[in-house]
Amino acid sequence: MKQIRTILISSIAVITAFLTTSCEREYITKEYISEYYNGAKVYTREYAIQGKDWQVGHYDNGRTYLYAECDNPDITDNVMKNGAVLGYLWFTYDIEKNASSWNLMPYVYPYTFQNDEGTSITIGENTRFEYEKGTVVFVVEDLDGFEPDAMTDELIFKVVVIENY
Repeated sequence: MKQIRTILISSIAVITAFLTTSCEREYITKEYISEYYNGAKVYTREYAIQGKDWQVGHYDNGRTYLYAECDNPDITDNVMKNGAVLGYLWFTYDIEKNASSWNLMPYVYPYTFQNDEGTSITIGENTRFEYEKGTVVFVVEDLDGFEPDAMTDELIFKVVVIENY
């Protein structure tokens, strides 16, 4: 029970820190926070995934998805057993106003495109992450069951690892 309380308090502290501070983004994998909160150590890394870094994966039913696998040495055996891992996507929701924010994953958002007949079609696109010791995998999948369009833009992710002591 004490571990759950510590993780909960640490998560609230991390989220509060995100909401009240801004961090300089660099387009490389970077650890920029390493703090202790009530018996937990918090690590934060940013990943900038370029279009060329995405791989195509296939589910057992043949459906495809895009993924990018990255190292994260902060995800240890202790984190897997006693900690927590949170993932965020940097998303621009209003291009004209250059308005962006960190969005907790999984993050489902509408993706609108023109079909061959010129009709606008909107589908849901799911961006999520998976992790295991030493590794984080970012996944993008279209919810209509078709293969996601090739990524051309950079996507920026933030991974927060909370290690309980």
